[in-house]
Amino acid sequence: MGKLNTVIAFFTGATVGGAAVWYITKERYAQLAEEEINSVKEAYSHRGEKKEKADAALRRYQGEGEKEPTDVNEPKTPVVTTKVTEKESISEYAKRVQNGAPMEYSKTVVPPKAMEPEKPAPPVTSGDVPYVISPEEFDELEGYTPISLTYFADGVLADENGVIVDDVEEIIGDALEHFGEYEEDAVFARNDAKRCDYEILKDERTYAEFRKTLPTNI
Repeated sequence: MGKLNTVIAFFTGATVGGAAVWYITKERYAQLAEEEINSVKEAYSHRGEKKEKADAALRRYQGEGEKEPTDVNEPKTPVVTTKVTEKESISEYAKRVQNGAPMEYSKTVVPPKAMEPEKPAPPVTSGDVPYVISPEEFDELEGYTPISLTYFADGVLADENGVIVDDVEEIIGDALEHFGEYEEDAVFARNDAKRCDYEILKDERTYAEFRKTLPTNI
């Protein structure tokens, strides 16, 4: 009877121990399975984020013309693009336009304007303003009266009879400033308003000295 109880107690203990081990093993494997499932979910979640990043990069490339990234995990390096536009000659551009090519204003070559020397203003040669002429032009126009004047050392301008010219600028303009341009002691002027050509000769004497040479009745 004592042995039977011992055997029953042994099998009962073994059964209870096996059930406990089975329960503990079941809980452990359930925990491992749950951890594995969570790991798979997290991996798929990361793949989804990577795919979204890749899709966003592709959309940026298609929308902005940037280089498509090969790996979204690689550090982004700014891409510097340089547009090189070759200037074409005007003749080549004209040929393209004549052949129906669209006009590209950004490629139009405009040659710089050549620096032109500044042209002096032409002298006034008509109206009420007298002007200087060359010796060859003196007394060459029909209908113009030639008149000789003398410019004395003391600054007096007079005609052959000693009559002093008071309105110098009205008669000969600025001709007195042009001695030496054609001849050292002579200058010539034309007055279209009076239809006269003037020969102005320089005299080293004073006007008073010249008066002494004239007859007393002048």
